[in-house]
Amino acid sequence: MIEAQVLLLVFSTLSVLSAAWLVLHARDVVLLLRYLLPLDPGQGQRLASFKAVSAAITIFAFSLTVEVLVFLRAAAG
Repeated sequence: MIEAQVLLLVFSTLSVLSAAWLVLHARDVVLLLRYLLPLDPGQGQRLASFKAVSAAITIFAFSLTVEVLVFLRAAAG
């Protein structure tokens, strides 16, 4: 049981930090997704590279997935 709590703590922290980073670099996220979604990035400079934005999205998605899996496994007993 304690292992699940530690895993939830670690991956929750990772997902919150990566989500905050993505919000702070929202224009860069829009620049990355403009080919998939009809979004307008607006004016301004790019603050992060495409690799950094892709890494942050990957970390966020992986952390969120692991959180859900750990929660479901802990709830199942």
